[in-house]
Amino acid sequence: MATAGFCDQCSEWNKSLSATKYCFDCEERLCADCAETHDLFKSLTSHNVIDLSSVDSNNLTFAMKHCNFHSNTVLDCYCIDHQIVCCKNCIRHNHRKCQNVLPLEHASKDVKSSALFFDIVQNMKHMIKTLTDLIDNRESNLQRLAKSKSFIRKQIRKVKSRLLKQIDNLEIDLQAKLSNLKRNHAIEINKQKEDILHVLDSLKATGNEINFLKDHGSTTQLFIALHQQEPIIHSTDEKVLQMVSNSKEIDITFDEKKEIKIESFEPLSDTFNPCQVQYTSRKFQQAQSMAEPTQIMVEQTKRITEFQIDTELKLKFRVNYNITDLSITDDDKLLLANCSPSVSKLYVYRDCTNYETEINFYCNLFGVAVIPGMDRAVVTLPSKMSIQFINTKQMTKSNIVNVKFECCGITAGRDKIYVGGTYGTIKTLDTNGTILKSIKNGSGIIYFILHDDIREQFIIRCHNKLLCVNFDGTQVYSADASGVAGVTRDRRNNFYFGNYHTNTIQRLSPDWIDCATLLNEVDAINHPYGMCFNNDFSKLFVVNNFLKSVFVYTFK
Repeated sequence: MATAGFCDQCSEWNKSLSATKYCFDCEERLCADCAETHDLFKSLTSHNVIDLSSVDSNNLTFAMKHCNFHSNTVLDCYCIDHQIVCCKNCIRHNHRKCQNVLPLEHASKDVKSSALFFDIVQNMKHMIKTLTDLIDNRESNLQRLAKSKSFIRKQIRKVKSRLLKQIDNLEIDLQAKLSNLKRNHAIEINKQKEDILHVLDSLKATGNEINFLKDHGSTTQLFIALHQQEPIIHSTDEKVLQMVSNSKEIDITFDEKKEIKIESFEPLSDTFNPCQVQYTSRKFQQAQSMAEPTQIMVEQTKRITEFQIDTELKLKFRVNYNITDLSITDDDKLLLANCSPSVSKLYVYRDCTNYETEINFYCNLFGVAVIPGMDRAVVTLPSKMSIQFINTKQMTKSNIVNVKFECCGITAGRDKIYVGGTYGTIKTLDTNGTILKSIKNGSGIIYFILHDDIREQFIIRCHNKLLCVNFDGTQVYSADASGVAGVTRDRRNNFYFGNYHTNTIQRLSPDWIDCATLLNEVDAINHPYGMCFNNDFSKLFVVNNFLKSVFVYTFK
């Protein structure tokens, strides 16, 4: 692009004429004459041209129009099957089998009134407000710490008058500790403020860019920008959630009435309470406000009609396996819970294929679930009536939480953990392990459990039964099943459950009306147990052969 402020067309002829307008479709600044000529061409009349006098011409906002993988090719297509903006070269090499590819100008039609635009803008506003409130909260906390320091100093002087000569040395010690506490907490809070301001400034800048493109840019520019910002907004959403979670209300208190011995006098303490600023992540919706040819976007996933065996996982040699459950982390590490009496371990397989490491337990474990969006998983320890957290980055054990009943099945969302076990008990915990709620539905031992936060329902697997119950414990549906085996679901919310004694895996529709057998003995299913899909729902992992092996299936 030519020097800021000059007409790009004239600059190619070594003329320096001031630009008065800008065309977003041509990506060129235009002088008055060139702008007039531009408007004479019928094919260019639909272009988005703005008057530079109405905006800061040195701060024009652009969405990238060239492909990341083919730098010389313009982004001009949208693949509905993969929900990605791409160029014709991408279509030719990576999307040849995709049936739903639209020209970008068609896909971006009505984007300014789409759910995608609304969700991104609203989500940014929501996060900006939360971060602004969080800054105010942090500042208020700093002021309260300063006031408490002054107040506690007066309390310390009152105590001093009741003590003998040793109190002089004690006062100095207390004052130093108080200053250290205040300083250390202030340092941490100020660091939090810096981090918050960094994210806040970035969000505001992004919001300004989106609003600018909404008001002045083309629909294509805005559409591309929104799709480029969507993963960033998702990532920022998790950062904001983590920032609010990490922010604590810090207060310093002083107990002047405490019974003490002069040599062990330690009345200063700091308390940590949950931050008063609350944040609930908004859920994104995919923009679907397109004309009739783009209604295919509602059908974002293909229906699984048939499975075929892909491979058998190569397990570590010379191990007495009794694999009960399995789960997959966000970075594609397969976790296998092995509850053999002699070998109680959580095995880790990199890329869901290669053995990487193992974590030892000193009591039997049964269920395992990954907490989405965090580098954490959680396992059940039935004999200890407990659950234990796992750091999935370092693959180390973390804190144990006593849930006060013999627990087996476990599932986790972004902010809650659900544990099932004896007497049909289901307990809800937050991601720190605090028990929030407990229900009983009298269904016997719950070996496996799924949750549906939208419908507020659990899918639970007991002996010979698959049940759907509301979060309050009332039963909604019931289906017969053989023995005990796992349960999972695909992205269309169909349920898949195993039949241990009849050697089958069946699929049940979300309304519990249609039930079909997808895998059986012909597909090498032999006493199946735990099961789960991988992160893109392209493969089904099944514990098989009396809990001794893991088979992987793909759908045709």
